[in-house]
Amino acid sequence: MTSLMTNTSSMVALQTLRSINSNLDQTNNRVSTGLRVNSASDNAAYWSIATTTRSDNGALGAVKDSLGLAKSSVDTVNTGLDTVRTALQKVKEKLITAASPDADRAKLQTEIGSLLGALKNNAESTVISGSNWLSVDSSGANYNATKAVVASFSRTGDSVQVDTIDIDTSKFKLLDSNATVHTAVDAAVTTSSATYATAKTTAETAYTTASTTATTAYDTAIGTADTTFAGSAMDAAAVAARDTAYATATNTRNAAVATADTAKTTALDGAVLALKNSLGASGTNTLGILDKSRVAATDNGTATVSSIMDIDISSLTSSQTDLDKIANYTSIVDSALTDLTDASTSLGSTASRIESQTNFVQALQDANNRAIGALVDANMEEESTKLKALQTQQQLAVQSLGIANSSSQSVLSLFRG
Repeated sequence: MTSLMTNTSSMVALQTLRSINSNLDQTNNRVSTGLRVNSASDNAAYWSIATTTRSDNGALGAVKDSLGLAKSSVDTVNTGLDTVRTALQKVKEKLITAASPDADRAKLQTEIGSLLGALKNNAESTVISGSNWLSVDSSGANYNATKAVVASFSRTGDSVQVDTIDIDTSKFKLLDSNATVHTAVDAAVTTSSATYATAKTTAETAYTTASTTATTAYDTAIGTADTTFAGSAMDAAAVAARDTAYATATNTRNAAVATADTAKTTALDGAVLALKNSLGASGTNTLGILDKSRVAATDNGTATVSSIMDIDISSLTSSQTDLDKIANYTSIVDSALTDLTDASTSLGSTASRIESQTNFVQALQDANNRAIGALVDANMEEESTKLKALQTQQQLAVQSLGIANSSSQSVLSLFRG
């Protein structure tokens, strides 16, 4: 039955065309955006997960930027330490030259002073983003030796956590202008040096007294042996008795001198240890590698207290005491070089950790991007095929609608005469 009021075929064709157009619009949207889930209405669960993961990826990007800045800072500090170590090595070489009897120590001090000035300038010029990790003032209200670098971002349910890599700059700072500590160290140097000098004099006096006593006893024993031998028959037995007396006297003297020498060495070692402990208690170990007071002592008991920045050989002569002082300066510089090497090693480990963490964060971002893609990305091959099919279906639906609409025209032929 054909009805003029209700065209069922046209209605079906129109409904089909609407469905095809809706699917075609959806497919066109996926092809143009590359996403099969572009809004919450497409798939609320997937869209929510993808949106949260994108947010986390943004946070990881900020973490990676922070790590990159930290790596740059560590590299800058390492460069500063390398420059200082090279200059300090030259200072050590000048001191070794100064140990020569005919060295011009005044001129050598001019060169050393120039190198020490360069050390200070290098430390003060190693600035990273307005901050200096090598030349500091630990008395400042806002000073913090620990530099916390954002290293990771993680999410567990609704809880997020930000972790850091802590860099302790006190391990490699070169200069610290903390006036309070410097004043305490200077006072300790004066007091403890005087105490050491007294202990050294006491130990040397005790050694001299014991050595003199042993020598006097030896001379007496030898004299007695000679007198006994002169009054004897001077036969083989007398000669053997004299030689035995000689040997006993020599062994007794040597043992007494050795005991006195051991006592002197023990006393001097104890005095040097007390000197170091006194300086440590004054806070010198909280200062920088270049301005902390160090103690060095030769085997004969000559001790020297000095920081790297206070080395001065301009007035030293070729006396044994002054040569010992030069040797102590060399030991002090060598100790500072060891500290610089340790500092660079520590920073190198930190740089490796930062680089490793950067690679890990990048891997996390890549994994998140893959997860997002798996949830919301459109399969372009599938969508392309579907697009072509829907376009064909659309054309057929339009033709079907046209046929359905034209069916009512056939009714007019019934009324033609």
